[in-house]
Amino acid sequence: MWFLGCAIALRDDLTIILQDSDFERVDYVNRLSNMGILYISFNDKNMTSPMEEFGLNFEQTKILYSFQYFLLQQDIDRETEFVKKQLKRRYLNKWSKSVEKFLETLASNDLQKNNSFLYTDYSLFEEAFKIMKWSLDKRRPLYSIVLELSLFNLYAPFGTEEDEQFKKLKLSETFRPIIIETLVFFANELGVEKEHVTRFKSNYQKWNNEITGSNPLNFLLGGLIGGAVVAAVAAAIAIPILVPLLAPMLAPGLSGAAAISAVLAALGGGAIAGGGFGMAGGMAVIVGGGAILGTGAGSGISSLFAQSPNLAVREAAKFLVTFNDIILVQEDVIKQEIALNARNIIKGQRNAINELEEQILEMQMARTNNQEQISNLQQVVKYLRKALEISQNLLKSFLYKNGLQ
Repeated sequence: MWFLGCAIALRDDLTIILQDSDFERVDYVNRLSNMGILYISFNDKNMTSPMEEFGLNFEQTKILYSFQYFLLQQDIDRETEFVKKQLKRRYLNKWSKSVEKFLETLASNDLQKNNSFLYTDYSLFEEAFKIMKWSLDKRRPLYSIVLELSLFNLYAPFGTEEDEQFKKLKLSETFRPIIIETLVFFANELGVEKEHVTRFKSNYQKWNNEITGSNPLNFLLGGLIGGAVVAAVAAAIAIPILVPLLAPMLAPGLSGAAAISAVLAALGGGAIAGGGFGMAGGMAVIVGGGAILGTGAGSGISSLFAQSPNLAVREAAKFLVTFNDIILVQEDVIKQEIALNARNIIKGQRNAINELEEQILEMQMARTNNQEQISNLQQVVKYLRKALEISQNLLKSFLYKNGLQ
């Protein structure tokens, strides 16, 4: 599973990151334990390649959502209009419940399930993400968190009837000028260089342009499944919001926690027992554009892309940001390992495209009334082939620069 964790009581595992001389880290662990935080994340050595470069485990996901919580809270604190402030508080309350319900479905053990809540006290949160940072043997997840934060769309719709009351919500006039400054502060808290915030944003738009050959706003505002989904899928990380929208298509007849689990599994290519990525693959949909590597693994992501080819553009653009600005520039991984991982990722892109083309061929041979879906998937293949071409060129440049050709 992607969301692997272990309790602080498992001392054999703790010795991996806590050496006898590392008193400061031990002190933080003990303090968190005393405050009831008994969970600490470790890398799962069985993570599926190449998807492992695009995932966050349970605690990392929880920390990402908590950063988003504080981003929303800061906007609310700066809202000067009383009525809007109250409405934003209602939105945050609903958003928080949605996220915590989502986190609960990700829990793989009772310990995680009992701690599937957002951090809403910043001092407690600070302790938690310090422990998370120190538990990593590679810093890639920190950059993935900052990427998702940089692209986070505040006040995205939930896809429910309540959206009507929230549809006019936007950043307060006093927070808008300093949101980049706030994101830079969060990046600094995670030890990520501040320039990555603006770099992620600008390169995301650049890749959108290159993939489509058009203004990125054109595809974000049109051609999606429905009105509520237009803004929802534009959000950088919207799985809890998207679940009620996708459940009728990917998990008919299910609701609540069962629907969330089924949608995640469908997006990731089906349950693990069925040979897919299961819950692990599902999480990649919301982290770093890894969704495009799962398009051929099952009907989940390909079904979604068949309804909305422009969603594939968004994911492919985020994928390229991850590939170029995170994976290829890692300083804590040797260049040969980066090159090997990058080649595996590109192989994953090719495999996904090939499987999509096979799916299109099967649909054409079926001679059913599915021409629109066929046309959409053909457009998806076109987008993904462009992303593949860009990835290959980026890797060639990396290999040449580092003398690895």
